[in-house]
Amino acid sequence: LAGKMLQQQLVTKQTGAEGRPVDRVFLMERLYMRRELYLSLLMDRGTGGPVIVASYKGGTSIEDVAEQTPEAIMKVPVANMEAGPTDAQIDELAHFLGF
Repeated sequence: LAGKMLQQQLVTKQTGAEGRPVDRVFLMERLYMRRELYLSLLMDRGTGGPVIVASYKGGTSIEDVAEQTPEAIMKVPVANMEAGPTDAQIDELAHFLGF
């Protein structure tokens, strides 16, 4: 199956309609997760700084989660890049994610 994916055009929400060529496929052992979370660190266009984005809904389609259940997503701006998020911000994220 992986061999059939190579040299094909992968079209997703992230790639747009033009897609991207598949030049490698990564395989790993299947694991059965108890739950799936989403955690990302990205640059926020609005503030021009880093923001942590987290969701207890998990999954690979965070765009759909944002559209259907925006309350399931938490955004935490990181004001100081050198110091990173504060202990209070980390505690708030952990609580939001159910830890």
